[in-house]
Amino acid sequence: AALHQQLADYMPPSSNYETHFNLLYTVYSVPNVILPLFGGTFVDRYGAPLCLTVFALTTFLGATVLSIGVANQSWEVMYLGRFVFGLGMESLCVAQSTILSDWFDGREVALAMGIRRGISVLGKVWNNIMSPIVANDGRRGGIEASFLIGAVLTCSNVVAAGMILVVDNNATKRLKRGEALQSMTDALLEYEDEDMEEIDVTASRRRGGDVEDNPQDGGETNQNKKSGVHITDVQKFTPIFWLLTLSCLMVYGCILPFNNVSSGILLERNFFTPSPTDCGLEDPDECSAGYLHQEKN
Repeated sequence: AALHQQLADYMPPSSNYETHFNLLYTVYSVPNVILPLFGGTFVDRYGAPLCLTVFALTTFLGATVLSIGVANQSWEVMYLGRFVFGLGMESLCVAQSTILSDWFDGREVALAMGIRRGISVLGKVWNNIMSPIVANDGRRGGIEASFLIGAVLTCSNVVAAGMILVVDNNATKRLKRGEALQSMTDALLEYEDEDMEEIDVTASRRRGGDVEDNPQDGGETNQNKKSGVHITDVQKFTPIFWLLTLSCLMVYGCILPFNNVSSGILLERNFFTPSPTDCGLEDPDECSAGYLHQEKN
């Protein structure tokens, strides 16, 4: 959206530019109506850190294809890039939220997610400021450089995801070792004063008693092993979940589409209007000062 007008000036002239431009968002959004459901299933099955890395690689591939499409002024290649980018982006957010919920507890979760969201919005603000500056400066590569920088930034996202994968795996190993050591310590403290033969007899009787006295435990264990995450579980979601979903639907359906085309609307409303009668221009065909001055573009 930040490069709406710059992209219009760069791409081949077409009366259907607005259609082409909005299709960039359509090919990104339509697959994500369903994909986050599968992305969430993959996260539950294979782990959030691994899925985060895979989704980050997908976004990097999509951003790279998009920059190639811009360089070749090809709408079709740009559509492909946005589609691939969309395959990973929304599922990437699902993996990020899962990692935060695993690493933080209680009130910390809300704070961590708030910080993540704040940094995300800050990145959007930085994009809206810097992308037009780079695109308007032909000495720095123009609009092609803007999209290329986006691809480079998604590459840094892949590096960060890989670092998270390593850190999470190391933490998981330490936790498992800590739990094993704690179990061994508890066992030694419990049985250190008992005779080894009595321990063996007691343990055998206890194991046998557990099996005989609690036959339901084995059934519950088998049932837990068979249980898993299924798409049909959405039928069990509470009304508060669907209310939150409806709220997100309204935001995505009303606010975000306007943000996608807001730059073009604001330019047409504030800049492409007849000059006041008391305003004189040094050159009749171009601005002599301000943001649209030729020396600043």
